Amino acid sequence: MIPEHFKELMKSLTEVEELYFRVMWAKYGVLFITAKPGVAKSAIARSIADKMGFQYFDIRLSMVDETDVGLFPTISEEASGTMVDGEQSMMKVLDHVVPRWAVNANTKPTIIHFEELNRASQSVRNAALQLLLEREIGTAFKFNDNVLMMSSGNLGDEDSTDVEEFDAALNNRLIHYKHTLNIDQWLEGFANEHVHKSITGFLTNYPENLYKFTEDNPSYATPRSWTMLSELIVKNYGKDSSPREFLPLLTRVSQGYVGNAAIKFIKYCQDLLNINIQDVLDRYDEIKNDLKKYNRDKSSELIQALSAMDIRDLNKKQTLNAVKFLKTVGEDELTGYLLSIIDDNNTEVNDKKIKDFLLHFKDLLVRIQEINNPEDQDN
Repeated sequence: MIPEHFKELMKSLTEVEELYFRVMWAKYGVLFITAKPGVAKSAIARSIADKMGFQYFDIRLSMVDETDVGLFPTISEEASGTMVDGEQSMMKVLDHVVPRWAVNANTKPTIIHFEELNRASQSVRNAALQLLLEREIGTAFKFNDNVLMMSSGNLGDEDSTDVEEFDAALNNRLIHYKHTLNIDQWLEGFANEHVHKSITGFLTNYPENLYKFTEDNPSYATPRSWTMLSELIVKNYGKDSSPREFLPLLTRVSQGYVGNAAIKFIKYCQDLLNINIQDVLDRYDEIKNDLKKYNRDKSSELIQALSAMDIRDLNKKQTLNAVKFLKTVGEDELTGYLLSIIDDNNTEVNDKKIKDFLLHFKDLLVRIQEINNPEDQDN
């Protein structure tokens, strides 16, 4: 049974994360997820560990040798059980040195993820499978019940990777699961919190670019490569940076991150910069569908520009377009904007043009007044 304190933590897991955790918790058979490169196999394992409060060890089997997974031999002397001349005779015994990561794993709840199981050399794969299936190293070291294990691999011909095919006996010991990741899962489970807003905005509108493999370019778009591109932006310009700051760099290097998908992403960023508040005021109906492509930050930028203008200077068409635009933004942003008009025009709030403009948002202004003056509701 899963302890109650773990059950409580499991409420934070996504549906797929909970599935993987439950399979690992059974500790019988080995969870083996396969997916295309860069589709968050390690990210989802790390996410499970973080949410459950487990430490996480990632062992990439294609990059280690068998000694890293517990097949480094050691010789010790032990009593043979035979008496010679009245004394216990000794004999040399061959065993294996326990890696430090394995010892550390037993100190607290841990998830150990053996990556690229079907791309490892045979000796490394055999060592890892011995550990995964038997949950022990040598004859003396056993993993605790709070140590969970999983493995992952690539698809082979389907994703143009070189993999080893497993025989029937081994396949029967593995719990095969084909791991997938759609745009909604990526955004909810990781990207909305960790990936730059320009990338999440672009992929929300053009989800076909989340994974885009091309034969003619060694670089291609995956959730991992989009995250790498995000790190380039954030580490150089900041989490809230604008395309105006990072676009010159992206035009030079983004294809090296996400391949041909970079072309459309750069155009998206350029279009994001090209639409300004004057476009909204003069030709809102022409550009309203384009505005839907952009995230909240574009709306905030446009509202800020509108705030710097005096609405009494707008003609009838511009005023109507401003109203249309404001009715598409978030209520909190609209509230802030309306309050700024009232504050800036406190002595002129009865000015007919200002009053007519505010009447378009009468219901919201009434709610704001009720929230700010709850005593009025009792009268």
